[in-house]
Amino acid sequence: MESRFNQQIIHMKQIISLAGICAILFLGCQTETKPVPVTSDSAVAKVPIAYPFTPKYSLNWQPGDEKNALIVLNCLKNYVVGDMNGTIADFADTVEFLGDDFHFAGSRDSLKAILSAERNEMASVSKVFDTWITTYYPDKGDTWVTLWYTETWTDKKGKTDSLFYTDDVLVKNGKIHEYDEKIRHFPKPTVKK
Repeated sequence: MESRFNQQIIHMKQIISLAGICAILFLGCQTETKPVPVTSDSAVAKVPIAYPFTPKYSLNWQPGDEKNALIVLNCLKNYVVGDMNGTIADFADTVEFLGDDFHFAGSRDSLKAILSAERNEMASVSKVFDTWITTYYPDKGDTWVTLWYTETWTDKKGKTDSLFYTDDVLVKNGKIHEYDEKIRHFPKPTVKK
C-alpha cells in the first residue's frame, strides 16, 4: 500500500512539474517583446565643434540618391569592357577631368578621344571596389559620388600593374560634370638577394 502511495506522489509531482513547465512556456509566449532602440551617430546630440581648419567646400551633407552612384559605376564598367561609347554616354556636353599630372576641361567628345587612346593601350582592365558613397550637399545643390577601388591592368606588351584610386565625381541632372581622380601607388615588391 505504501509503495502505491509513493507512486501516486511521484506521479502527481510529475504532473505538477509538467503543468509548471507548460505554464512557463505559455506565459513566455504571451510576453510582448519590446524592440530595442537603434542608435547611430545621427542620434547623438549635435554639439558645436571648433575645427582647427575651415573646409573649402562644405560640411553640410546628407546621403544622396544612389542612382547617381549607378551612373558612375556603369561608366567605369563600360571602361573596363572597352565600350568607350558607353563610358562617355553619361558625361555632360562639357566636362572637367582631373587626374595625376592631368587636367582636362572641354567637350565630352574630346575627352572620349583621350580616354579611348588610353584604354586602347591596355589588353585588359579590372576594378575591385572597397566601397562608394553618394553625398548630397543641400547648400550647394550638388551630388558627389566618391569611390574607393583598386584598378589592375595589363598592357598590350603583357606588363601588369595596379593603382589604388579615390574618385570624386560630380553628378548633376543625371550627367557627370566633373571627375576628380586621385591615385596611390602600391609599394614596389622587395627583391630578394
